[in-house]
Amino acid sequence: MVDFRYHLVSLVAVFIALAIGIVLGAGPLREGISERLDDEVAELRTERTELRSELDVRSQQAEAKDEAVDLLSPRGVAGTLNGTRVAIVLLPGVDRNHVALLEDRVTDAGGTLALQAEVDPSFESGDTDPEVLGELGSRLALPEADDGDAAGPGTVLAATLAGADAQGEVGAWLAAGERLEDEGWLELTWQDAQAPVTDRRPPEVVLVLGGGLSAQELDPDDDGAEPRLELREELVSGLASLELPLAVAAAGTESGALAQGGGQDGLVTAIREDGSLRDEVSTVDDLEGASGRAAAVLALAWEMQGESGHYGLGEGAQAPVPAPPPLRLTSAPGAGQEPPAAEPVPAPEDPAVTTAP
Repeated sequence: MVDFRYHLVSLVAVFIALAIGIVLGAGPLREGISERLDDEVAELRTERTELRSELDVRSQQAEAKDEAVDLLSPRGVAGTLNGTRVAIVLLPGVDRNHVALLEDRVTDAGGTLALQAEVDPSFESGDTDPEVLGELGSRLALPEADDGDAAGPGTVLAATLAGADAQGEVGAWLAAGERLEDEGWLELTWQDAQAPVTDRRPPEVVLVLGGGLSAQELDPDDDGAEPRLELREELVSGLASLELPLAVAAAGTESGALAQGGGQDGLVTAIREDGSLRDEVSTVDDLEGASGRAAAVLALAWEMQGESGHYGLGEGAQAPVPAPPPLRLTSAPGAGQEPPAAEPVPAPEDPAVTTAP
């Protein structure tokens, strides 16, 4: 058994060690430790200043490049959608600032903004009446469900937007759109709606704009997020099944690159990971940038050529922007006629078509 003297010697040794440490710390070692800490703090401050300066320079460069792309985009997209009737579908959560800028790009490309369809959040929340959807679906040419189940809200909406009447029906898709508006699930805005005669022909291409379902919003514990995503996928799948040229665009990967999932929209990710949809639908993940808006318009033009692609900065993107497709001519020379000679390049505000596909 250890006696009292052993404990006493141990305590004395501890106190002697503490005393030596205090003396050394206050004397010979103090200056060395203090100087080293001061040097490290100064070095960290210098690195922080350099990193902040580098970040400021990179931000300025990025803004300058974005402005340059924005200035060049009108000429880059000019003529790619000449005479094309475009429908833009706004899903809940989309940023309207991006919508307005994108509409300008569609106009620059020569497209006609025939229809804007804004989906109400209640349509995605499961508040839809199955009887109403069944009634509307009975008069529409609905794409067949893969599992044989009855058509869901996304499928009915897809047939409505595509102008797909059932055999023997005329204008049923227009009536379906009005009924969806009456139920408060959809808001339709036609071009020149105040004109005496409104052109309400079905659109030739559709651009679906997503939002509000990035990776951080798709929380596994959120019971409402997954059904919303499934309905959006059903809408996209329905439009693709009806063979309507289609592109899906959303923001996030430029402004939220450091967020979970890189800020990429959940619908864009789902399409890129779906083996069948990936080959039928184009996607853009950086709608907040000038290059993303140009990519969305060019992707639509390529869809009309039967080519799908995925663009932006996020996972699964093939390139930031697609190459310009062949220009779309609203009329072609008659048989035996020579194509018109190339004219001098006009002013920037009046882009001209100088080549034919």
